[in-house]
Amino acid sequence: MYVFLCGCRRNGIDAGVVERLVRDRVEGESVHLVDGVADQELGQVFRNLFVEVRVADTPDDLVFVWRV
Repeated sequence: MYVFLCGCRRNGIDAGVVERLVRDRVEGESVHLVDGVADQELGQVFRNLFVEVRVADTPDDLVFVWRV
């Protein structure tokens, strides 16, 4: 679960759902960016690709700020 320490959202968001949506977006751009990457290594790949990923009202409402 992702929680929001600022208090702006009472309920946490399922981290698995958010991470799957982020991976889907990366694969949509180029499957080679995550092809063969182990799940535990995805965080570093995402940090290299994104300045941030913002969650709006639901995990489906992601805003991607790409580093590249």
